[in-house]
Amino acid sequence: MKSVSIIDRKKCFSCRSCVQICPKNAIDMQENNEGFFYPSVNESKCVDCGLCLKHCPSFAPYEKNDFKKISYAVWLKDDKKLFESSSGALFSAAAEKILKNGGVVFGAAYNADLFVEHICIEDINELYKLKGSKYVESTTNSTYSKALFYLKNGKKVLYSGTPCQIAGLKKFLGKDYENLFTMDLICHGVPSERLFHKYLEWQSGQLGGKIIYCGFRDKDVGGCSCNGKIKTKTKTKTKTKTKTVLSALDPYYSSFIRCETYRESCYSCPYSSLERPGDITMGDFTEITEIIPGFDFSKGLSLCIIDTEKGLALFNLIKDSFNIVSLEFSQYISIKSNLQKPSERPAVRDFVYSGILELSAKEFFKRFKESSRFYFIRFYIRKILSKITPSFVKKIVKRIIRGKAK
Repeated sequence: MKSVSIIDRKKCFSCRSCVQICPKNAIDMQENNEGFFYPSVNESKCVDCGLCLKHCPSFAPYEKNDFKKISYAVWLKDDKKLFESSSGALFSAAAEKILKNGGVVFGAAYNADLFVEHICIEDINELYKLKGSKYVESTTNSTYSKALFYLKNGKKVLYSGTPCQIAGLKKFLGKDYENLFTMDLICHGVPSERLFHKYLEWQSGQLGGKIIYCGFRDKDVGGCSCNGKIKTKTKTKTKTKTKTVLSALDPYYSSFIRCETYRESCYSCPYSSLERPGDITMGDFTEITEIIPGFDFSKGLSLCIIDTEKGLALFNLIKDSFNIVSLEFSQYISIKSNLQKPSERPAVRDFVYSGILELSAKEFFKRFKESSRFYFIRFYIRKILSKITPSFVKKIVKRIIRGKAK
């Protein structure tokens, strides 16, 4: 059989390249008990053409390039636009440049029901939809096919996503297009949308209203930090209530940070290295103080790795809008673990998703919080120690820990 049905599920990224390339519409995506989606082949429609395998990034890896990578720490000079972004506004500036030149931009956005999906925008007034961190798996839907349509019609296309989504796009296209620009994220892993919506249901019960907004890494609540914000509307829809979400104390957020809720393929991700499928790699960069002590990143900061000639061309179009610090790989490679290896699969991973179908949101997250009690206690202890420990001692401890991790 020459179809994606032979792919090990632990290696499937759910990029949907196979669904979009199939000439017989023989493949659809089916949800498993945890809420992750996998391709299912209708054998009565399949003609064994092999196109889905040929265009699968798990089966046939993308081609590497020999471009000498360039690295920067960047943050936008425009404070207002910087504040609207999760980190240093690197993606926002690139997207704005493409849109102003008549191009289109693809990225992850919440829909009306707070499901995260990739969409295409042509109007700069819609750019806000693509801004902000979304710590949940995004579905690409038919955006690869849509990107191909615009590319064939000569439009500039900017596509952003996780590295596996970018790899999926490039395998789907089958060749390079001069008018295509891609930006991939330094990604830890993705939880399922079922877990995310279980969490929203739980928060809704806690707050007594329908969730209308969930922001991760929201600068309204602590500057450039991992803290977030949730907004609800009351049943009468006359009032809005806002709740600050402290990442270390929130069950969904903290389990994400501890790598407990990811898709199985995330734990063996082939893109957790400096070999990237995108033209530009981007990520938050709060760790810069370990390179430049005392550096003020409170307004937001991005790590920018230029991976290709096209990436360099795109960066050159926007670089005057940024404050820039040049970096060497040796300065940050040990800090950014997901540029070295995939996130490690913790023993608690299976327990986290058990009961997600059977238990109510209240019961599910009560158990979730109980299992995380140790981490909450540790958070408070570390917070107290951080305040009373001299900075030079902290640096020594970090170096020792990093040395042991190598």
